[in-house]
Amino acid sequence: MPTDSDLADEIEQLLIAIGEIQVELAGIYRAKREAVRAANASEINRHTKQEQRLAADLQAHLRHRQQILQRTKPLVGPDDSIENLVRTFAEPERSRLLAMIEQTRQLVEANRRESWVLWIVSKQSLRLFGDLLDLIANGGRKAPVYSTSPGSEMSFGGSILDASA
Repeated sequence: MPTDSDLADEIEQLLIAIGEIQVELAGIYRAKREAVRAANASEINRHTKQEQRLAADLQAHLRHRQQILQRTKPLVGPDDSIENLVRTFAEPERSRLLAMIEQTRQLVEANRRESWVLWIVSKQSLRLFGDLLDLIANGGRKAPVYSTSPGSEMSFGGSILDASA
């Protein structure tokens, strides 16, 4: 079993690595948002590839976190967290690492919000693009929602269901 000092150093290195990735992700999300605003598909794709690479790096750090928790299972229990493990440390490591955990948590939350914004914008853009394609395909008119094919209406429904009425 490693000493608290060794374990504290290992956790600190893990938190530093995760924090660096989160800072890099934040930059990518800002750049990706600008690329979306500018409708620059090649930049969006480039940033998406960078994001995927960083997500793979985060997965590796998650595995490392799990390894730490597995090694320390007798100390903290089977369903515990790095934060609870750190709470068992003596000062000053405990306060320093808890502050790093909180800083990492804030970075993660900010990135989560930004990724949700980008996801929502992408989904809405895709929906609007689909609507535009439908309008083009139907000669500028929305097809009635109760039609099975042009010119043949179903026997139920009415104009209240007709999106183009």
